[in-house]
Amino acid sequence: MESSPRTDHQNGGGGAAVARPVPQAQAIADLWSEYLGAEAKENDDFFALGGTSLAGIKIIDRMADDYGVRLSVRAFYLAQTPARVAELIAQGRAGT
Repeated sequence: MESSPRTDHQNGGGGAAVARPVPQAQAIADLWSEYLGAEAKENDDFFALGGTSLAGIKIIDRMADDYGVRLSVRAFYLAQTPARVAELIAQGRAGT
């Protein structure tokens, strides 16, 4: 998995890690719904919902801002579902 927690330094501060909430799968599904224009549930497939590369990049950027963990495009696409994406973010927040 390629993800890294954002530091305060990356956000213009001094370098300490910024505490961000770890999302639940439904919160990620709600975010997908916002960008895809279709209702997403925890185990729905990104591409089956009509996900595109542009939508994926926008979602990745938004998750980095909201949760402080930037997933690689590859990791995001391989995860495929909000539940798996939430797991990756939780792992990134744990430093694994």
